[in-house]
Amino acid sequence: MPRRSHRLASAAAVVAIAAVGATVALQACVGSDTPRPAGAAADRTTPAPEAGPATWGGQPDVPVEVDGDLWVGGEQVPGEWWGVEGRGTRWIGVQLDRTWWWGNDAQPRRMEGEVDQGPAISASGRYLAYVVGGGREWTAVAVDTDDGGHDVGTVELPHERMSPAPRAVAVTDDGLVVVGGPRFQWVWRPLVDGATVELARAAPGQAVVGSTAGGLVVNEGRYDRTDGAQGAPYLARIAEDGTLRRLGPVPTHDALEASEQWLAYAPPGTLGGEAWGPDRLQVQRLDGSRAGVLAAPDGWRFNPSDMQWETAGGLLVVVVSPDGDEALARCRPDKMTCTMVDLPD
Repeated sequence: MPRRSHRLASAAAVVAIAAVGATVALQACVGSDTPRPAGAAADRTTPAPEAGPATWGGQPDVPVEVDGDLWVGGEQVPGEWWGVEGRGTRWIGVQLDRTWWWGNDAQPRRMEGEVDQGPAISASGRYLAYVVGGGREWTAVAVDTDDGGHDVGTVELPHERMSPAPRAVAVTDDGLVVVGGPRFQWVWRPLVDGATVELARAAPGQAVVGSTAGGLVVNEGRYDRTDGAQGAPYLARIAEDGTLRRLGPVPTHDALEASEQWLAYAPPGTLGGEAWGPDRLQVQRLDGSRAGVLAAPDGWRFNPSDMQWETAGGLLVVVVSPDGDEALARCRPDKMTCTMVDLPD
């Protein structure tokens, strides 16, 4: 997934058929048959102290979800999770019951209202946006995660039935939101004046299909039929007036993540079906000066829909075993190596 605005959006369709997970808290207590120390009152018991939150001292510098566990800032977030995207301690995520959440620490906050499609978060993690509603009524919401988090604006979308439902496609680090549905895309300026600009007028024939740390992923085509698997996709920056500045082409892909220096991708036809997953990922520098192939650690395959750049030159990818177990690999494209990350017990 360009990344998890792209990645989480695709996860929503899968979560709809996933079993709902539940987290059970275990609390120790002293039973009536437990011997009491001498001098203890016969009618009183001393409960064992509750365990604190699980911690991960070696967590990477980005939120991580592996095998249903979500880790933020070295602490485990309550719940059973399907995916996450973010930077530092700012994140958006989806639980197995298909509810969407966000946070700027390990305390999850639910996105209120009916959220059908995945939200989007800026590369820095400061701003996020999502769409709520149903039928013919849709509203986009923008949030600033700083200072405890607060809404910075809402905007009504076209009053019509849409399938699929409209979604926040991308959010930039200066708070611009690309929101769209099958027949429209707007650039919304919640931090400027709250106005919207039709992308069809500002950039005719161009569709924003996702977002990465290296820029928006854009392709030519209709809003309801365009992705990165065909045509000539490219990275771009978007201005307040909706104009696009091309940064450079990217390969066609089923999944793609770009940093400020590198991009990693799975070629078209890699995902889908009953395949276990690829044992190779393609990587190349954005300036085209170098390209190569990353190999998954022995006995594992990549999940290209769940990868993110920890740094400009360090890639984190969830890997899957033949039995369906998940783990985490850290890859260095400059050295063409991937090693397993030690997970908490």
